[in-house]
Amino acid sequence: MINYDKDNIFSKILANEIPAIRVFEDSSNLVIMDAYPEQPGHMLAIPKAKSRNIYDITERDLKGLCILIKKIADMQKVAFGASGVKIIHNCESEAGQVVFHTHFHIIPYFGKNNTMPDGLNSKEKQAEAVRKLPVSNLSTLTLPPFFNLPNNNSSASGFFIFSSINL
Repeated sequence: MINYDKDNIFSKILANEIPAIRVFEDSSNLVIMDAYPEQPGHMLAIPKAKSRNIYDITERDLKGLCILIKKIADMQKVAFGASGVKIIHNCESEAGQVVFHTHFHIIPYFGKNNTMPDGLNSKEKQAEAVRKLPVSNLSTLTLPPFFNLPNNNSSASGFFIFSSINL
């Protein structure tokens, strides 16, 4: 891993050195409310293992994180009545990455006729609404076959994932 800054803000949040509104936590990942939300309900999914971004996160950590991101998006839909979600991962400074610890933004969006419920007018209330929902068997979920890369990545190109999809 190149230039991992152990003093980045997410490392400090993971070490409980800086407070954050925690939505979900297990042995591998943490979901928090974004301190500077793009939209109400904006959350961040952060792996506990050290990695800067998608270029150096392990496949195992990425799989677990992707499963969690899907579950959180589903939970936002139920808890907030969201009609869509935007999932963002900025990778390296040229693409807008500011904090160099892998993280994904999970941002709920609403249609013309619906918005975040009035009773969920703070990050704390939004986090609580999601926390109340059951997170069903994260460990038993599996990703589609195209996520199962070969163990030997030396011959895998950047297009390997797409070449494995059966359309």
